[in-house]
Amino acid sequence: MILLVSGATTTVARYRNHPALGRLVQPRSYNSIAAIAAAGQPWGADNDALAGVNPDAYLRMLDAIARAPRDHLKFVAAPDAVQRTPDGIVGSWEGTLWLWRCWRPALLARGLPPAIVLQDGATPDTVPWDELAAVFVGASTRWKLSRTAELLVKMARARGLWTHVGRVNTFGRLSRVEAMGAHSFDGSQFSRFPEKYIPPFLARLEYQQQSISEVLRALP
Repeated sequence: MILLVSGATTTVARYRNHPALGRLVQPRSYNSIAAIAAAGQPWGADNDALAGVNPDAYLRMLDAIARAPRDHLKFVAAPDAVQRTPDGIVGSWEGTLWLWRCWRPALLARGLPPAIVLQDGATPDTVPWDELAAVFVGASTRWKLSRTAELLVKMARARGLWTHVGRVNTFGRLSRVEAMGAHSFDGSQFSRFPEKYIPPFLARLEYQQQSISEVLRALP
C-alpha cells in the first residue's frame, strides 16, 4: 500500500526513494505538477470537493496534468458531492453520479484516468464500472469503513482498477483500509504535520510489507 501526500515538500523529498510513498496533487496546491510527474513516484489527483470545487482551478489542474509525463499517474478524481455538517462529513451518491456525468468528458478529452469518488449510498449495481480507471473512497467515516465500501474496493481490484481511500489519519483506520485491499491512501495530517506523521506511517507500511514477504517466502 502507498501513502500519497499533498505538499510537505521537504519531508517528501527526504523519503522520495521509499517504495510506499507517492504524491497527491490538488487544484489549490502550489506544487509543480511537472516536477511531481517527473519524480518517478506514484501519484494521483484529488478535486478539493470538501473545500468546494473551483471549476476554473480544477480545469487548470487537468490541463497541467495533461501536459506532464503520466507514466506513474494512477488516477484523477472527478468532482463529487460531499459536505461538512454538524454531524460530520456526509456524501451524496446521487449527486456524485450527476457530477460524474458532467465532468468525466473533460478528463477523457485530456487522456486522463478518471476516478469516481464513492460516497454514501453507492452500491455494486450503481457504480459505472465500465467508465472508470479507478475508485476513490470518500464518504462519511462510517460508510468509508463499511462492508459495502470494502466490497466495492474488492470489486474494483478484481476489474484491474486502482483503489484509493481518503482521510486515513490513524493506524486503526489504516489497518481497516489494508484489510479492504486498497492500493493507496491519503490524510490531511501528512500535509499539515509531515515530520510528525509521515515517518511512522512509512515505517508501519514497510514493516507490514516485510511481514507479508516473510510469509510468502515461508510457503512451500
